[in-house]
Amino acid sequence: MRRFVWSSVVLMCVLTATFGWSQSSGKGSINGVVKDPAGAVLKGARIEMQPQLRPVTTNGQGEFNITDVPAGTYAVTVSYVGFSPYTTSVSVSPGQSAAVNAQLQVASAADQVEVTADRPRGEAEAINRTLAAENIVQVLPAEVIVSLPNANIADALGRMASVTIERDEGEGKYVQIRGTEPRLSNTMVDGVTIPSPESGVRQIKLDTIASDLVDSVEINKTLQANIDGDGIGGSVNLVTKTATDTPTIVLYGVGGYTPIIGGRSVDQFGATLGKRFGESKKFGVLVGGTYDFNGRGINDIEPSPTTDSITPHYDSLDIRDYVYYRTRWGATAAADYRLSEGSNISVRGLFSTFRNWGNKWVYTLNDNDTPQYSQDWRRPNFAVGSMSVHGNHNINSNTFIWNVAVGRSRSLSGSGSAKFSWIGDPDINCVNDQSVAASVNRPGWSAGCFGTGADNAEDRANYKLKSWAPPTFGQSVQLNLEASASYARLYHLGTRYGTLEFGGKIRNAHKFDDTYNESFKANSTLAVAAHPEWNSNFTDPDYYDKTYHVGPVTDYAKIDAYVHSNLGLFTMSGGPGVNANNYDLVERIPAGYVMNTIDLAPRFRWVVGVRFEATHVDTTSFDATKGTLSFKAGGDYLDVLPSTSLRFAVDKDSDLRLVYGRGLARPDPQDISQAVGQPDITTTPATVSIGNPNLKAEHANNYDVLYEHSFSHTGLLQAGWFYKQLSDPIVTLQTLTNNYVYNPGAPTLVTEPSNGGSAHIQGFEIGFQQRLAYLPGVLSGAGISANYSYTNSQASLVNPLRTDSPALLRQAPNSWNISPTYDTKHFSMRVGMTFDDKMIYAYQYQNLAYATDDNGNPIVVNGIQQTVPNPQVGGARGPAGDNYLYSHFQLDTQASYRLPAGFEVYGYGLNLNNEVFGFYNGSPQYVVQREYYHPTYAGGVRWNIHHE
Repeated sequence: MRRFVWSSVVLMCVLTATFGWSQSSGKGSINGVVKDPAGAVLKGARIEMQPQLRPVTTNGQGEFNITDVPAGTYAVTVSYVGFSPYTTSVSVSPGQSAAVNAQLQVASAADQVEVTADRPRGEAEAINRTLAAENIVQVLPAEVIVSLPNANIADALGRMASVTIERDEGEGKYVQIRGTEPRLSNTMVDGVTIPSPESGVRQIKLDTIASDLVDSVEINKTLQANIDGDGIGGSVNLVTKTATDTPTIVLYGVGGYTPIIGGRSVDQFGATLGKRFGESKKFGVLVGGTYDFNGRGINDIEPSPTTDSITPHYDSLDIRDYVYYRTRWGATAAADYRLSEGSNISVRGLFSTFRNWGNKWVYTLNDNDTPQYSQDWRRPNFAVGSMSVHGNHNINSNTFIWNVAVGRSRSLSGSGSAKFSWIGDPDINCVNDQSVAASVNRPGWSAGCFGTGADNAEDRANYKLKSWAPPTFGQSVQLNLEASASYARLYHLGTRYGTLEFGGKIRNAHKFDDTYNESFKANSTLAVAAHPEWNSNFTDPDYYDKTYHVGPVTDYAKIDAYVHSNLGLFTMSGGPGVNANNYDLVERIPAGYVMNTIDLAPRFRWVVGVRFEATHVDTTSFDATKGTLSFKAGGDYLDVLPSTSLRFAVDKDSDLRLVYGRGLARPDPQDISQAVGQPDITTTPATVSIGNPNLKAEHANNYDVLYEHSFSHTGLLQAGWFYKQLSDPIVTLQTLTNNYVYNPGAPTLVTEPSNGGSAHIQGFEIGFQQRLAYLPGVLSGAGISANYSYTNSQASLVNPLRTDSPALLRQAPNSWNISPTYDTKHFSMRVGMTFDDKMIYAYQYQNLAYATDDNGNPIVVNGIQQTVPNPQVGGARGPAGDNYLYSHFQLDTQASYRLPAGFEVYGYGLNLNNEVFGFYNGSPQYVVQREYYHPTYAGGVRWNIHHE
């Protein structure tokens, strides 16, 4: 395949040189803008000309510019799914620019809602942009994003085909595209890669970014040479808002309620203002901001299943109650100036911050042992920011595009804690008793756990303060500096037009983690009963539908004040200063590409190219022998990433696409730094987790076949198959050795990331959406949007202690979304039903064990550690099986009604079925975590000047 692509690139360049460039002498141009009957621009409209010239599509401002047009008269046709075609005649004179400003009309009276209701208009835009894209893309415009209660970008993406999400505390967090883990996808803002706010990982914590800050979201599911190569799963591009020809004034506010822990509130406010200035409206400015608060409440149990019993039995149970104060605010701004037709410069910026603050209380019941109590005071603070300057210049047959950008993310603070030890009856009769379990998913515990006085495991009076820790000090930060430029030249081979494009890019990323923790141990008995000033009045009488009970709890802030006033009663047992997870990383990636696009025949369009990405890495990490941040490592490597795609027009409404692209996924910073660790010698054998500076990037050959068909009345059918062949997948391995450098002569179980053998994933996806405007009467407002995907995968050598080939992490076999819709000129409603199948979260099953001699030393033959059978109860589906995320089905809905003067009222219901989130080991009956959030109900008002 690589030889084919390289040969194709050389051939296309030779043909270009042989037939010559088109010349601009004696030629003119055609430019214009495409709008709907309301005067709003249409993005992705297709413009075709006869006699034959190359077709083009409108940009984000609804504009198009066709250069190098021979003098003459042309029939111009403008088409847009959902609207009637627009046809006109235009004459082109040498050296002159002819204008075609088209205003499209709806295809029928039943489609009139297309230009009066927000969501149908957004769906039409998504379809047209999808069809216009050179690669396989899915588009989610803002009008569709806000038509359901999507608090952040991840929630919105989870409603798209072949996209599943990892949830955290009731909201989407990471996206998983086409069955690949989050690390295998890339996230950009306006085409610029943004850094992760979390320490040690590459994937973007998308709950940091409010959904109302973007104009649209694009998922690039296939790669081509002018796209960054780090998108094996796909690339998510957040497109920010810009000023349009029509002034923008949007104001909104919403308030709501969640019936959990006595009732928790939610609210959201936002505004967007934009306008173009001057007689020709060359200068545009837009600013926007949003704020939301979610008083999230969570009821959570976290049992620990016994691994040696086929009948579910639990060593412990955490009874956890959470009260959160989740605030998210952000701002976006853009300014652009049209230098001339086809030439502009713009500045765009986005900033979003997320404070996931809250309290957690935990009572832990231990099977045939004394209970425990603890509480956390959570103060994580995440932020993501991006600013970029873009230039786009069309001069005759030449196009110059350039970009300079900076991106910064950071994570501050973390969790403080207070831990307590049992001082009640040492002979408390507290055991796991499944005979009294409320269900297979709700483990039972003996009545002795919930006695009275000194026998009550959930009475704070039976505990003493053992230790206290403030929230994490320091921060984790990543700064990206990026610049890129490209040049494209239009040419023709006979009557066929093509574009030869080449470009370069450099990205410099600097990421560090200087966080550390302090902890203080109580010097003497500090009984909670002796300090009533520590008590909290928090109660939750309806916890977990009253299956379990949360006893009286303490107040972290009051304990914090006590510790600071009585430091003489405590000894610092941890910190301050450097911790073993600190690191400093610099990653520099220069890249270049060449790509050719040509219409081979009336129905064939071919894109072929190759991308080169060089990676230079320097890391400094913690050295356990010195206790300093001084262990240095790094390296350099070059990747050659070919790609090609062929698009065949089956008929005027249908296309078939065949695509190949090679991509990569670089290791997480935490995997290539943090290379030296001090083993924990309190375990047998000793254990240590380390990084691997020699870790290689993961690669994949990606193959796609996609059929797409557009319908009148705004409809699209897409069906396709994909296959990803992965090499050197990154897995976590454990090695038993007597030669670990910081524990020589003693058995040490070393856990480190490593490149595995190989893996593959394949799947089928189908998506369908259609406005049913052809139905009679009131039924003409109905519509449907639905998608389904099936994936399967297999990974080899994920661990030397297992002989099977499990599925890849985060690969859900089945996922689907069904969204019935209904729209009139004033009323709009949408129902969202989303399902993600179970998926492996972490590998932990092992059917082998390391062989040791009578002294406990590893047995090694010819340098290979020997293993022996280690049958697990129930096999891979038993309680020692892999850790899975439960399948997840969620029901949401939202409705709105438009009032005079541009006002609109709306309401929504989120998680109406109160779906559970959690994990299990091997099979669902071996519960590891199950938490509930309850539904959220909200309503609000929006004022949009566009409606007038």
